[in-house]
Amino acid sequence: MSLPSQVPRSCLQRLAGYTSRSYALTVLRSAPKCLPRLLHVSHSPLRSSVPSREQLGLDSSFPTQEIAFLQNLVRKSPLFLHASRNKAEEFRFPLGTTFKAPSREIGLDMKDAFAQALKEYGIVAVELGFSDPKSQFMLEVVEAMGCSPDTHSSTQGALWDVTYRPRGVISQKTGRNVVSISHSLGEFAWHTDGCFEVNPQRYFGLHILHPDKLGGGIFRVLAVDDLVNLLSPASIETLLNYEFELQVPPEFYKGAATTRHKLLSVEPNTGRYLVRFRRDILADPPSDDPAANAAVAELNAILDKRDTVGKSFSEDVFKENVILLMDNARFLHCRTEIKDPRRFLRRIRFNGTPGVRN
Repeated sequence: MSLPSQVPRSCLQRLAGYTSRSYALTVLRSAPKCLPRLLHVSHSPLRSSVPSREQLGLDSSFPTQEIAFLQNLVRKSPLFLHASRNKAEEFRFPLGTTFKAPSREIGLDMKDAFAQALKEYGIVAVELGFSDPKSQFMLEVVEAMGCSPDTHSSTQGALWDVTYRPRGVISQKTGRNVVSISHSLGEFAWHTDGCFEVNPQRYFGLHILHPDKLGGGIFRVLAVDDLVNLLSPASIETLLNYEFELQVPPEFYKGAATTRHKLLSVEPNTGRYLVRFRRDILADPPSDDPAANAAVAELNAILDKRDTVGKSFSEDVFKENVILLMDNARFLHCRTEIKDPRRFLRRIRFNGTPGVRN
């Protein structure tokens, strides 16, 4: 792959010494599909080592100094969100996965950069520079990336309020109000969204409207690769092959009360581990098979070690008017008990391949 097919040399020359937002946007528009891959040369929490040129899809003709130029471009760009130095317990976003959208138009123009980063690393943060109290931009950018938002239940639409709502929502199963954990103030243990679905939504987004300002509601993530590294080979084998019965929460009822699925799988085209998990919808014991029960017990024991698994987000990222987009099968997430009843996030779940539009 030669340089001209990735980033036009004329574009690089024009950008030398750039300071304005418009120049930075030119790069994103000129090389939307390759730029994030070039930017991720630096160490990432999702990689155990710096990728080689071959892993980046570059041949030996791509100049090292121009890779460095692009990395420096991101570090200085007004279109990328730059967090302060991370604490040890905080998640470190890969370079080129945190963005700023100063306007709705510019944000939608950056859709291919978002899509590539989401496919490559499974996580994106976008700080909005405009007011969007109804979270319509999150819905628009998901559709602009070529993905399809999913409904949360038979009575709820694509956008779901994650906030204290003691009255809950109407369940089609019972015809009565039920209270989801996302509408409570309690802790929500490690899980993936929609894991009880026949085909769980591959991605989800959160628009942070009001974070907990009293020290609670801490959002944490755990990469599946990190989790698998902590599991024994026997448990990995069992979780890849045994189907467990999962209870469908009444607030998400769509016609079936239970489903049966494996908790771990391997993505055929990438070889990545994928997960679906939520402890409270598994039976107790999870199955009639001792080996399956032992594997789940080991998994739960790992997830119970709160001080050693997972990372929280820094306040530079988890703040008002930031949108998080995540691969729901490559990360588990959880939250601590909420102390601020005004905490308010809005969620979207979606399927499709980011960046591939029909």
